[in-house]
Amino acid sequence: MSDLITATGKVFECDYFNPCPQVGQLNLRILKTSLSNVVTVFSDKRETVALTYENQYAAMYTKLIAICPEEDAVRVVLGKE
Repeated sequence: MSDLITATGKVFECDYFNPCPQVGQLNLRILKTSLSNVVTVFSDKRETVALTYENQYAAMYTKLIAICPEEDAVRVVLGKE
């Protein structure tokens, strides 16, 4: 697990970060935060315009496609607009 950092500097614990440029999607799995916090942050284009995870950088994934609550995490799917 590592930290995911949004464009404005918000930090989330994340255990899955999978950009798929071929289909214009980014799949994330966010841990240890509320569903409402995930919805608020990841539906805000100002936050998702630039995301950093370990040595990876994802830009312009600003379209919220899906948020799926799981038992111990929240899965997020973002798309490029």
